[in-house]
Amino acid sequence: MNIDTLAGEGTRTKGRFKESLGDAVGDSELQRDGVADQLAGSTRKAFGSLKDFARDQPVIAFAAAVVIGIALLGGIRGR
Repeated sequence: MNIDTLAGEGTRTKGRFKESLGDAVGDSELQRDGVADQLAGSTRKAFGSLKDFARDQPVIAFAAAVVIGIALLGGIRGR
């Protein structure tokens, strides 16, 4: 577990709280902020998990990166 995973979970928790508080007081802007925080937290947590995977399984992570890179290049070149 790394700082991105922990910070992502913290941001998701903050977002759930803000969304619930917005529901309780009828503040739609606070609800939207909460949903946005949840999305940002989920993204950062996923990035942290990916970093952990790359650290724990470097060969598999490298192979996956190569395959994804080839697929992206093929898409850009129109194949």
